[in-house]
Parts: sequence; C-alpha cells; structure tokens
Amino acid sequence: MASRIRLSKVFSCFNEGPAGVLSEIEISQSPGIPTFDVIGLCDSSIRESRGRIISALNSSGFIMPKGHITVSISPSYMRKSGTSFDLPIAIGILLVSGQINCPPGVKIYAEGELKLTGETRGTPGSAVRLRSIDKDMFDHIIVPEEERESAVFTGSDAAVIGSLKDITDVIAGRSFSPLTATSEAERNDEELIKGNAPDLSVLKGQEKTKRALILAASGFHNILLLGSPGCGKTLAAGMISSIMPPLSPEEQRDVYALSDLTGSASRERPYRTIGPGTALSKITGSSSTLIPGEAVLADHGILFADEICEMKNEVLDGLRLPMGEHEIRHIKDGKVFRFPARFLFVGSGNPCRCGNRFEKDKVCRCTPSVISRYLSKLSGAFLDRIDIFSEMRSLDTEDLKSTLGRRTGDESRRAQETVRRAWDMQKNRYSGDSGNRFNGIREVSSDEDIFDIIRASEEVREYAVETAGRYELSARGMTRMILLGRTIADTEGRQDMKVSDIAEAGAYRSRDLIRR
Repeated sequence: MASRIRLSKVFSCFNEGPAGVLSEIEISQSPGIPTFDVIGLCDSSIRESRGRIISALNSSGFIMPKGHITVSISPSYMRKSGTSFDLPIAIGILLVSGQINCPPGVKIYAEGELKLTGETRGTPGSAVRLRSIDKDMFDHIIVPEEERESAVFTGSDAAVIGSLKDITDVIAGRSFSPLTATSEAERNDEELIKGNAPDLSVLKGQEKTKRALILAASGFHNILLLGSPGCGKTLAAGMISSIMPPLSPEEQRDVYALSDLTGSASRERPYRTIGPGTALSKITGSSSTLIPGEAVLADHGILFADEICEMKNEVLDGLRLPMGEHEIRHIKDGKVFRFPARFLFVGSGNPCRCGNRFEKDKVCRCTPSVISRYLSKLSGAFLDRIDIFSEMRSLDTEDLKSTLGRRTGDESRRAQETVRRAWDMQKNRYSGDSGNRFNGIREVSSDEDIFDIIRASEEVREYAVETAGRYELSARGMTRMILLGRTIADTEGRQDMKVSDIAEAGAYRSRDLIRR
C-alpha cells in the first residue's frame, strides 16, 4: 500500500497553436490557513478552477483537504489557458491528500473540465493535445467521455471517464480498459463523399470545365471558374471532392485535429466556403487566440471563394500567402506559429458586372471600362497563383432538359480513378517529401532542376519557354504551367512529358478570360 504523500505530480497538456505542450502539474499540501493557489503564468480560466474543483470533489464523495494547497503548472515561463487542467488538478489533490492511492513512480496523464456535479466535460483541441504526447511515457491516460472519439482516433490508449468518482477505479485498474485505435476510427470518408456530392455527369454541356476540375483535383492546382449567374459554377466547385480519393488515415488525423481546435471536429475532406462578406480574420484566423481560420481548416481539402470579384482587396491579398506557401503564420508573444494550409483553391465569379460577357445569345451591357473596374480586384500577383482558368456558359435547351432527369452516373467514379492514378505517380515521384507531394503545391527550390524531376525533354523545355513568352507569364507562372503539364501527363499514366502537355497547360494558364 502506497504511503500518504504531501507532494503529488500529474501530467497534462495545453494547446499552443497547432501543437500541444506537455505540462507537469505539482500539488503540495502544507499545514496552515486553508488556501488554494495556482501558479505558473495561468490565465483566469485556470485560476477560477478552484470553485469548480472544490464543488466537484464534494459532489463526488471526496473532501477538499485542509491546509494550504499550492498548484504549480509548468513550464512556468509559458502562458497557459483553458479549463482542461481541472481534472488533473483534482486528481493531484486526491493523491496528495491520500484519498486515492497510487504506487510510487506511476505516471498519470489527465485532461478535462469538471462540472460542479463532478461530471467531466471535454474541451476543444483534445485531438491536438493527445497527438502531442508520448503515450508510452504514462501508466494512465485519463480523458472525459466527451473526448472518447479523440482518444480513439489518435490512438492514445486512454481510459475515458464520465465523472470524477470513476478515478478510483481507473487508478486501481478496475473496470476501465484503455481505448485502442480501431478500423472504425480510421475509416475513410468514401461513403460520405458519395452521399453528399452530385455526380460529374450533372455538368451538362461543360466539357472544358469537367476536364479542368479533374486536372485541378489531380495535382491540387488552384482554379478560377468564370461564367454567367446560374451556369453551374458553385455546383462544379462542389463536385471536386467527389473525384478525389478518400483521405488517408494520417490525413484524417490532421483534419480531425485542426477542426477540433474550433470545437467542431470532422473527419471528412474539408470543403470550406468564403464569400464577399467574409472578413480576412475569418480566413486567416486569430493571432490572439490562435484559433485557425478557414484557410487552415481547408487543409487537405478545398477552399471555395464564391463571387470572388465582389470580395475586398485586403481579403484577396491575404489569400496570396497561403495560396503560394500553403501555410498561415501567426505571431503571439514574440513566437511564430505555423498552421498548415495545403488546400486546393477554387474561385468563381462573373466575368463582368452583368455576367453575360461569355454568353452567345445574351448581350453584355458592360463597357470596357466597366469590365476593367470590375476585374481590377484580381491583381496580377493573385492571378499568378491560379493554375487553371475556365469559362462556363449557360446551358442550351437540350442540356436544360437533361438536367431534369436522373441525376446519377459514374463519371465521378471514373474521374476519381484518374485522379488516384495521378496522385500515385506524384507520391512516387516526390517520395520522402509528404508536404509537397502534389504538383500544384510543389515548392521548387533554386538548386533543383525541375525539368529533370518531371522528366521533360529538351524539346518540351524549349516549347515551355516559348509558350510562357507567348502568354506573357512570369517565371513563377511558367513554373506553374510546367507543373500543370506534368499533372496532365500523370493523369494519363505517362512517365515522360510531351509537348502536347505544355500546350494544354498553356491554354488553361492563359488569362484571356480576364483580359480587360
């Protein structure tokens, strides 16, 4: 039987941006006037835990020990916030007062908020915290029932409890078996995709756009769709997820952890939508709270910008960094926090104020100056980050009739097979570099020969330079065009590029659609 102790130690974790920081919580009990002090650069949410913990102890059949209780949460030099320290502090108090016994040397990790009744409550960011700890360090990992999915999904081997009263059984090893990762937790989202997204066959009369969507999905190439109101731009954007292979288990864990920081965890491939009324802070996230924005929540998925020509200039300028560098950086307390933002950007908008600029049977009422002002928000630097431009037009009578029929088909399935083949080729080509395994988010360094990597002949190289000059592309624009050409070859399963790949890529890279 363990002896009564006056000093106890419990481990926990707190969120710091996209990562968790392991924390050591020391609790001491000494004779004197009853007090309860929490030290360690903690905010009010932690300091106010005193009331919750005392009430939870009493409601659970325990007592608050007499004397002076001091709680020290380290690292003491780092600011901490959140109510997930309630449970580990309460466990430490029970240990130091001898109300529960634990053999010396046993390490306990715990997190969770306590209700006044002693019941436990989960807190946002649990998946990030549980992914950040080394489960082999601890003899017991204890989390609230509400964090069950996070515990299973991260494979943390945790025991879940619904109330503080369950602690005794957990420490004694009775009734509470640690959870382990299951195939259900790592299920792919293929069924979810099939149930939510319409088939590609719904896009009647939009063959160029279908091809553009497949190429965009095959290499994570940013795409801009321009067309008249009601021609199907939003519908087309929503179909991209249906032609992407399911998330891998590791990608699911990434998506789950990031979305859990907002308190709304998801395992589906992200599809985030922004529009003219979306503020820049909503897209990039907050530097003060380090809560991720839409660009981060779209990691491994799609960020769809609707009515892009109506969006504010500062928003479009703010999108340039994540579109090019695929991360969001926040500075807080002198530290830089990097959030992943490896999304496929899809923008849609009207080609002019009235929207009829591309229509054959409708007259565009916009003058050249009106068109120029309307498209002026799309700066050259922003457009340089768009790999594919595609126009869309209203459907003719026959295509309109066909949309009233059955909205099923297997075009998306066939397209998904094409995309999967392209992904496999890129994965093999860029093996060992998981962060840049897609052509569309590939960062080309100055000391590498991109032509050798993508297996382009001298003839292809010369044609690429000639095409870039004809379309007045920048050096970055030319590189983006070449990588799009590589994706075209990947969709056909070819190891070597052809001149025709560059020709098609150049046609999609042409900015004729937004010429003013």
